[in-house]
Amino acid sequence: SMGHSSPVPSLYKEMELNTKSYLASGSHMVSGAGQGRLLTQLASMTRNGRILELGTFTGYATACLLEGARNVAQILGTSVEASADRDDGGPYLLTMERDSRAFNLAAAHLRVIAEHG
Repeated sequence: SMGHSSPVPSLYKEMELNTKSYLASGSHMVSGAGQGRLLTQLASMTRNGRILELGTFTGYATACLLEGARNVAQILGTSVEASADRDDGGPYLLTMERDSRAFNLAAAHLRVIAEHG
């Protein structure tokens, strides 16, 4: 399936490695390249780019979903904002995680994505 998918951004491999280093016991839960590309594609096909994710873990799938929401935003001519009070109908992702260690690692990963694309 990866032969028919767009290339995986190098940052995603770093996310996998960080997860193995900091949360080794749960590293098998990282979506991985194939599932990640599928999630990006599915998120890209949503009408408004509005996504609810339950279980952020370390942010790999979250990053893929954000990539898809960003694609929808480009089509709609809007942007994906990191704002909790957004109500303009534009694309956004709401995600939840109960494990504080995983949440902290996901937050770090998503900060890097926000800063460096």
